[in-house]
Amino acid sequence: MRKIYLFTDDLLLAGRWLKLIKQKANILDRLEELESIINSIIIINTSACRDLSENIFRKLIENQNNIMLLDNTPNVLTAKNYLNKGIKAYGNTLMTTSYINSSIDALQKDYIWLLPEISTKLMSEMINSQKTSQEEKIDSIFGVLTTKEKEISKLLKEGYTNKKISEELNISINTVKTHIKKIYEKLNVKDRLSFASLFTN
Repeated sequence: MRKIYLFTDDLLLAGRWLKLIKQKANILDRLEELESIINSIIIINTSACRDLSENIFRKLIENQNNIMLLDNTPNVLTAKNYLNKGIKAYGNTLMTTSYINSSIDALQKDYIWLLPEISTKLMSEMINSQKTSQEEKIDSIFGVLTTKEKEISKLLKEGYTNKKISEELNISINTVKTHIKKIYEKLNVKDRLSFASLFTN
């Protein structure tokens, strides 16, 4: 089990953390002490981070420490920034007992832990980013098509039958077939299966 160390510029905060944490934890108050820690969990508040250089962060991570960063006002941008630097947990300096202990449990298992609302926002950003890149891919594929062909292609992509497309767009089935033939030619595909494969990976 990894040892737990607290590094903060706020002794009241350190006292609060000590009361909440189920496992034994030690308070560090000098940078020199921090640099010698190996294979442990280090809990740091963001205001104390101002004193920590990139090199110190890198050394802490190289020493196989799992770092939990606690912020007075947690936000997605800060979370992403520190996750990119290698921290393993990000939360609120005034987290509840259950949150602080579940984050420590996660770090003991080498997992990443984030406040639920931060996790939700990050997941939402990822999903929206994937949607945007999928939409850009579709726009790129459909770039050579006329407006009507794009309209039909989107319905085709959604799995509409010729009859359904005809009903949806209020055009004849023969017109739909003609458009689909032109779409296939322009996109260099032979059938619906090869058309659908344009949108996978």
